[in-house]
Amino acid sequence: MSIPITLVTGFLGSGKSTLINRVLSDNPSIKFGLVINEFGDVKLESQIVEAKDEDAITELSNGCMCCVVRSDLIKTVTGLLDKAPKTGHIILEASGLSDPVPIANTFLNDDLEGKVHFDAIICVVDPINFLSSLDNYSVAETQLSYADFILLSKTDVATAEQIAEAKKLILAAKPDARILELGDDFPTDLVFDTSNVDHSDLAGLEIEEHHHHHDDDDDDDEHEDHEHEEHEHEGEKVYHHAHDAVDTLFYKTEKALDLDRFGIVLRDLPREIVRAKGFLHFSDRKAAKNKYILQMVGARPVLDAKPWDRDEEKQSALVFIGKGFDKEKLLQELHACEKN
Repeated sequence: MSIPITLVTGFLGSGKSTLINRVLSDNPSIKFGLVINEFGDVKLESQIVEAKDEDAITELSNGCMCCVVRSDLIKTVTGLLDKAPKTGHIILEASGLSDPVPIANTFLNDDLEGKVHFDAIICVVDPINFLSSLDNYSVAETQLSYADFILLSKTDVATAEQIAEAKKLILAAKPDARILELGDDFPTDLVFDTSNVDHSDLAGLEIEEHHHHHDDDDDDDEHEDHEHEEHEHEGEKVYHHAHDAVDTLFYKTEKALDLDRFGIVLRDLPREIVRAKGFLHFSDRKAAKNKYILQMVGARPVLDAKPWDRDEEKQSALVFIGKGFDKEKLLQELHACEKN
């Protein structure tokens, strides 16, 4: 039997990793293969995804998944299957800025000689921050438009009004949307390995290649800003994929951080930053024994502590994503948190 491929998409901070962790936990008998986007040379997503020992993780760190050369995406999945031949299901976790169409199209047109089949596109939507995402980033609507299933996350903390407004906006963008709420009792097998979605429209698209590079340092790493559209070219539909101009700051240090000073930096982050995530090493005696995982969407930071692995290098690594924030000023503030 061929192995199903599920693409998990959704805007920055929508809850994609949380969904994947839920799927892994709900299906202990399945050996999953995970392909995830990383930022820089320190693995951030791998710190967040809670894979089982028997699951296989492959990091894609040379750009947004939708922007890499399609042959590289094929090689990545082929390499994963070579490393873990007993894989029962492959999950592709796209970055929050990725257009799902080029990714899906890749595997709809290449099943690796019958080894895999593309199953579904799942879009995770955070109803608390969804309106702001739609207003400021065109790719958020693109992710909706091509999703087979739309899952509303964070329904335990969102208000009834926020959930209702999110559903209204989703249906305005995609009238035939299948919207499901990702509550504690949600059966994840409803959207994984569905085997009943028609993707012939996506398979027939000719994708115009766009290649973007995420710099790993402090230089200007803004994306070209373009939106998806389809037009006829010699009888074939040509698809220009969506991408938004963003500023990304990647910060890494081996020095321990002052907990109080970092708390002030976190509190005063520019409102233009829509996403921050990473892990932290603090100098405070009580905090130093743990690694702190930061997840921040909008103005809501969450820090979770877990022990450092025995042989793990203690360091901090963070990525900040937004539009028009002062990267140099933020970098100086972060450096000021470092203890000598």
